[in-house]
Amino acid sequence: MKSRFTKEFRLTFAGALHELLHQPKSIGCRPLCQDYRKSLKNPDPLIVVKGRLPLRQHGESGETIVGIELLIWPDWMNALPVAWTDAPFIRPERDWHVPLKPYLCYALDQEWRWKLDELWNSEAGSNAIIAASSAWCIRNIDSLVSRHLHGFRYAITKWPKQWGQWSHGQDGIREFETFTQALNAA
Repeated sequence: MKSRFTKEFRLTFAGALHELLHQPKSIGCRPLCQDYRKSLKNPDPLIVVKGRLPLRQHGESGETIVGIELLIWPDWMNALPVAWTDAPFIRPERDWHVPLKPYLCYALDQEWRWKLDELWNSEAGSNAIIAASSAWCIRNIDSLVSRHLHGFRYAITKWPKQWGQWSHGQDGIREFETFTQALNAA
């Protein structure tokens, strides 16, 4: 049932992300790989959503607007959309969650799957799942880019501990798993 929902509502999810962005914005498709022969074997393309995002997290009022692009995978409920930005103030550093400019590491795939499983298991309707997941995605991107803006404005060169974060790689996954286990135990 969930796999069917994932397949049938991927474009709806992409449309909800598109709705949360400002003009100029677009939505389209891109093959999973450049080799057309390989593309024919896997006919599900990536969905590409582009638009402008007014920053509103961490005290921002929406005056600063950045361009973002999102790639939505065919199995979008298990794989976090890939995001990048054209914001000129982004620090291309792993400790600032930009392991490779301009890609943003705005959440863990495990956190995404957990959030969507939580929505799915709540027996929320399709509209609620789409609205909550798209808002969560955009809010996390906004949060990360707003932190970069604050770092730029206030000449912060090291990610402050009070901003919170998951660690990188397997350490972050272990931290997240410990967090969810503690929630389940409570």
